[in-house]
Amino acid sequence: MRLTPILALSLLAAGCGHDYPLPMTAAELASYDTGDALVAYLGQRDASPTVCDLRASGPHLATVDDDARKALVRGLDDGDVAPELWRRCVNALVRSSSPDDAALLLDAVGRGYRSLIRRHDLERDAAVRDRLAAMQRFYIERKHGVDGHAAVDAPLFVELRRALAAHKLGPLAAPVGEELLATWDLEHGLWKGEPVTLATIDALHAAGDEKSLRRIADRLPDDGLRAQARRRVIRLHIAASPFPEVRAAAATVEEALMKDGRWPLALADHPPTRGWLETAKVPMRGVLVRQSVWQQTATLLGYAGDHPGLSVLPEVKLRGALYLEAQGISRPVTLCAPPHELDPSPCVLPRDVTLDNPAAYLDKGGAFHFVDHVSMRDAVNLAQMGERFVLPVSVAGKRLLTFDWILYYERPADMIFDDGSNLRVLVDRRDPARFIYSVDGGRGVYLAAVEGIDAPGFHVVSRGVAGAPGGDGSAGSSGSSGGECGDGGPGGPGGDGGPGGAGGDGGDVDVTLRCGDAPCQDAIALVRANVFSEGGPGGPGGSGGPGGSGGPGGSGRSATTHTDSDGNTVTDDPGCSAGSSGADGPRGSDGPPGSPGRPGRLRFSAVR
Repeated sequence: MRLTPILALSLLAAGCGHDYPLPMTAAELASYDTGDALVAYLGQRDASPTVCDLRASGPHLATVDDDARKALVRGLDDGDVAPELWRRCVNALVRSSSPDDAALLLDAVGRGYRSLIRRHDLERDAAVRDRLAAMQRFYIERKHGVDGHAAVDAPLFVELRRALAAHKLGPLAAPVGEELLATWDLEHGLWKGEPVTLATIDALHAAGDEKSLRRIADRLPDDGLRAQARRRVIRLHIAASPFPEVRAAAATVEEALMKDGRWPLALADHPPTRGWLETAKVPMRGVLVRQSVWQQTATLLGYAGDHPGLSVLPEVKLRGALYLEAQGISRPVTLCAPPHELDPSPCVLPRDVTLDNPAAYLDKGGAFHFVDHVSMRDAVNLAQMGERFVLPVSVAGKRLLTFDWILYYERPADMIFDDGSNLRVLVDRRDPARFIYSVDGGRGVYLAAVEGIDAPGFHVVSRGVAGAPGGDGSAGSSGSSGGECGDGGPGGPGGDGGPGGAGGDGGDVDVTLRCGDAPCQDAIALVRANVFSEGGPGGPGGSGGPGGSGGPGGSGRSATTHTDSDGNTVTDDPGCSAGSSGADGPRGSDGPPGSPGRPGRLRFSAVR
């Protein structure tokens, strides 16, 4: 299925509440490198927590300061970041931060936890409980030895213990608090109020209590007892394994998991014979290529048919989705689990799997990611895959399967060379669904890909230089002032504006249309209409100068009288009224526009 123009228009990016434009790629987040930008990025569909790994091979945060820590906790508290994504992000931050920075993050999470567990809506709002559970799981499952600062941690746990003793927490919050306190006690060597011993661990193993054994293996301060608890978890997993090979080699598998946390296949001894993908477990997306033709770069974005709007491309986790049969192994296998899961199943290491697409790369955790930004050359090369963004999967160098997503090129901006350049234009239409433009204007080659449905709206133009604007006319002179009782003089006329300059000629355009085996007549008509030369517009005439202002009228004079000897009033001077202002001068005429330039020659050829 291909995008319609209406759907394409609906995929325009919109701004978000944090004043960051969306969709925001991982590379753009790395350039912002702020806490609010991190929350905005994580709020997108398909956002990857890998950006939180300060040692990731792909784009990621450079540093995490107090602002970022507070923003991240606030983002979970306010519901801006999904709880599971938030947990994976803070886990990545803790693993990749210095010990002191990790402790500061734990301090911030502890304060956030205190605020969440006291919220009045916790008992009735499942979303709030999910946020609290994410914080709790992060704290309980964090790597041994990674702790917050005692000055922050200790008072929080004292307050929690008092709140539980005083029954201040609701029926749903109280068990959460009790679990956290049990973890705190375990970190201080106690299990249900008693010191942990090997007998404690053996009793939990005999009862099949994997959850408690894991908690001891993760949190107990005694290294030796932690190792014994880890070994008991592995034994439970081996006993429950559906692979007879695992149970037959129990001792070997146990030691492998104690050392590395997994039991990978030696693929030279067990070569894969067949593979398949459970597509319901893999995000299926469309890939939209947004082109910046003048910068010759492109951004890869994702969209889903059931979600309007664009987002980032998702990470692809093949564990539990990719299965293969291998010689000598009784059941299908998948990629190895993370070492902390202690999964004894035969498995394939992530490094033995490749996703044979130039836009994909594998992270150290075994998830595939897609580059956000590519050169236009690489973006155009993706078009060789046709309408699909093809993702071939190989294991140990052997191609096992291929899955694909829809590929769509967003219509780029018109390529208008407004300096009258001569253009050599190659239009590749060998794929009947798409046009590939290669335009050489003397300053390098510019590439663009245009879907057939969008092609009528895309243009390549050599346009002459615009003519220079004419000079403005001079202002008229001001009228003279009237003398006493006299009128002001008229203003002088404004000068005429100068004529606009002539537009430059358009450049010559040589067009070659390559059709291959596809029908060519419709493409010939379209390219002839949309690739052309035109003269530059003539410059606008100059504005006529304003007329001079009329001179001010002269001042008036009061009458003067005297009284004669008979007592009569005698007028000596009748006086006069003030003079009127002179008329303003007329505005000058606008200059005529310049003549437009002439189009260059167009030469057109179509070849197979």
